[in-house]
Amino acid sequence: MRKLFSVTKKAGFSRFFYRFFRCNVAVFCSYGVNSLLLPRKSKTQLGTWLVLLFMFGASAAQAKELVWGTAFHTEPQPIVDDLDTSRNFVNHLLFDPLFLSDQQGRIGLGLVTKWKIISPTQVQFELRDGVKFHSGNVLSAEDVEWTFQQINQQANLHTLFAPIKSLRAINRLQFEVQTFRPFSQLIQRLSLVFPVDKQFYLAQQQAENGSHVVQISGTGAYKLSRYVPGIVTEFSVNPDYWRKREGNVSSIKVVPIKQVEMRMASLFSRDVDIIDHVPDNYVDLLNKDKQLSVIQTRGLKWLAIELNQHHPALAKRRVRQAINLAIDNARLAEGLGPYAMASTQLSIPGQAGYNEQLLPRYNLLLAHQLLQQAGYQEGFSLSMAIPNTLFDEQSKVVSQLVSMLDRVNIRLIPSWLDEADYQINVSQCLSDLVLTRRQKDAGNVLSIARSMYLNDEQAEPQQATRCQVYQNDEVSALILKAEQELDDQQRALIIRDLEKVMYQQAAFVPLYWQRKIWATNRRLDINSLNRNSPFPLFEHLQVLD
Repeated sequence: MRKLFSVTKKAGFSRFFYRFFRCNVAVFCSYGVNSLLLPRKSKTQLGTWLVLLFMFGASAAQAKELVWGTAFHTEPQPIVDDLDTSRNFVNHLLFDPLFLSDQQGRIGLGLVTKWKIISPTQVQFELRDGVKFHSGNVLSAEDVEWTFQQINQQANLHTLFAPIKSLRAINRLQFEVQTFRPFSQLIQRLSLVFPVDKQFYLAQQQAENGSHVVQISGTGAYKLSRYVPGIVTEFSVNPDYWRKREGNVSSIKVVPIKQVEMRMASLFSRDVDIIDHVPDNYVDLLNKDKQLSVIQTRGLKWLAIELNQHHPALAKRRVRQAINLAIDNARLAEGLGPYAMASTQLSIPGQAGYNEQLLPRYNLLLAHQLLQQAGYQEGFSLSMAIPNTLFDEQSKVVSQLVSMLDRVNIRLIPSWLDEADYQINVSQCLSDLVLTRRQKDAGNVLSIARSMYLNDEQAEPQQATRCQVYQNDEVSALILKAEQELDDQQRALIIRDLEKVMYQQAAFVPLYWQRKIWATNRRLDINSLNRNSPFPLFEHLQVLD
C-alpha cells in the first residue's frame, strides 16, 4: 500500500484527486487500483463522471471543507462510556461541556455561567439562557440532571463521579449538586459532563424499530450530517451556535485511517488536511516538507501496568518492587523518541503534585535479590490483558516487556483483547497484570488515582464489592484528604505524599508519558488551534485558502 501511494504521489494523480474531488482515502485506494483495468467504454463514462466531480470539488473547496484522517474511533455517541479521547473525540464537536478550557488550559465558564456555594457539600449552578440543541430544543437544567444520571450508570465512569451524592434540577436554568463530603475537584469533574437533549433522545428511543441509525442532538459548534461506519463521518456548522465563531471551517469530513503508513501517505499526497497520532519517527520527514506543519497538543498518552494483588506473588511488596526494577522504562521512552518521557508516578513534571524525588529505578541485580527474598528465585508466570486498540508505537512495547521480565525469570503471557472483553477482564480481575492506557486530558491526578485505587465505601455503597487490583488504606486516605483540601498548595503537598507512598508500595508500574503529535498542511493556520485541548478545536480554526 505504501508503494501504491508513492507511485500516485509522483504522478501527481493523488493530489489532483484530492483537490478536485475530496474523496476519502479508502475510496481513492480502491479506485486507484481498479481504474487501470477499466475497458475503453468504461473509461469514456468515467471521463463524464470526473467532470461532474470536478464541478462538485470546486464548490466544496469554496465551502472551506476540512478533511481529517484519524486513528480515532469515529462513531458519535450521545452518552459515552469512557473518557478516553481516542474513543469519543467526535463528541467534542457535537456537544459542549458545562465548563470550558481556555488556550492556557484553565477551566472557565461554559454552559454554566455562575454558581453559589450553599455549604461545603452543596453548590447551586446556573445555566446560560437560550442555548439551543441541534433539534431546536432549548437546554435546561433537566437535561443536565438526566445526562448525569445516564453517565453515572456507566461502569467506567461511575467511580469518577462517586463523590457526587446527587445532581438535581431546581428550575429551568438552575441545578444543585450535593457531595458526600467537601470536594475540591467538583468543577474539574463537572467539566467532563456534556449535556444531551433529553426530550430528543427519549423520543428517539421510543421511535426505534430495530434499525441502527445514529442521530445526534447536542449544543456543539457542529452538527452531524452523515455517518457511514468505517468510511466517513461528516459534520456541518451549527448556525445557531451560542458562542461567537472565530473560525471559518464550515464542514468537516472525518475519515478513519487506522494504519499509520496510510495516514502519513494521505497527508503527504494532500488527500487529507490534518492527521492525528503521528509517530515520532515521521517528525523529521514532515519538517522537511515546507507545505506541512507538525503540532503538539497539551494532551498526553500514559501507559502503565496495573498489578493484581489477588495473585499471591503480587500481594508481596518485594515482588511488586522487583517487577518495577526489572522494567527499564527510561529505555522504553527513549525508543519512542523525543516526545516521550519515562514515568515514575501519576503526575508529570510541571504539575503541582509532581514529586521530583521519585526517579526511574531500573536495577536487575536488586530485582533478583528481592525475588529471592520473597521466595520466587525460580520464577513464575503472569498473564497480562492488553487492549487491541493500542496504537502502533504502544503495541511494540509489549514484546520489550516480555523480554525484560524474562531476565528475572518471570514469564509474561500477553492476551490481546477487543474493547468489550478487555473491560470485562479489568472489572472482574481476570488477569494478573493489565496494560492500562490513560489520557491526561481525561482527568487530573486525583481522578486517575480514584478510578484505579480508591476504596471509598461511603461514596459508593453499591460499588463496595467491585474488583480492586490493589488496596491500601494509606493510599485511600490520602486520595480522600486531597479531594477535600480546598487550598491548592496544601492539596499539591498531599498529592506529593500520595505519589511517594504509591512509589514505595510499588502499587503499579508506570511506563511513560507521550506527547500527542498532529500534522497539518499549510492551508490551515496552526496558530488558531487550541493546543491545550487534547485535540484541535475546529470552531476556532482558520483555513487560509
